[in-house]
Amino acid sequence: MSELFGNNVQQTLFEGEGQLAEEDVLFLEVTSGIRPPVRDASGKITTLFRAKSYFSIGEPIVLPLAQLLTERGEAIPAEIKLQMQQFDFYQVELACSFQTAPGCRFHDARFALTLQTLPYDSQASPQSGKAIAYDLFPRTLEDERPVRIKRSFAPEIKLNFDSASSSLALPLFERTEEFVSYTARVEAFDLRGTQPAWSFTRTASHEIGGPQKLFMVVRKPKDAQVKAIFSLSAHVQFVIGKIALDPFPLIWLFRRHDTRATITDEPAVPLC
Repeated sequence: MSELFGNNVQQTLFEGEGQLAEEDVLFLEVTSGIRPPVRDASGKITTLFRAKSYFSIGEPIVLPLAQLLTERGEAIPAEIKLQMQQFDFYQVELACSFQTAPGCRFHDARFALTLQTLPYDSQASPQSGKAIAYDLFPRTLEDERPVRIKRSFAPEIKLNFDSASSSLALPLFERTEEFVSYTARVEAFDLRGTQPAWSFTRTASHEIGGPQKLFMVVRKPKDAQVKAIFSLSAHVQFVIGKIALDPFPLIWLFRRHDTRATITDEPAVPLC
């Protein structure tokens, strides 16, 4: 992407708590015969299958693409320039973090956004289509991999991987070097669509956990603004001794980091 891939510090925007449905808790307690007390990540005493897992969403870093290029004295790529009479382009950096309850692990997770296109004037409607995820990164990564990001602008950018020197081509970015490490298997969804998402899958060598950085370029109509609605789905596996139980889905509730009052299952924020 651009300088955005670098040293920006993102504050936590939403905090999520995930728990098993009550019927799943009862099923596991009956079938396993286990109800040991545990201390969850927040320090509270609970039973094994009722412990909470956590997920946080960092505040998106949104920068106007054309302005960044102009201030750097760099040329805007022709394929972008030809669309700029109707559309604005923004670089967006997203951050999220996973933390499982004691005695379990994430089996898989899907972090998704719905890009909602809204008119500036509430009485009007955008005339130039919908906002889309013009580009996404990472698109597909297998297991942990340091990614060398060369940031500078070119008609096509290459995000070079570790010592193998294989590369992933993207249409927009490059410049100085940096490393972003991803764990587990990561796969993007809905390129050039309105509902971009990233799926994380546990691998034999790495769990799903800790902070993750995700990137996209949003293209929006000039007469519209964009609201992002976040969602998360995830399955966890409880591990008893060396035996991993079947995966079960978590039910998630979110609240803004700066208040404890508002709880929602669809956190949302104005994006650009």
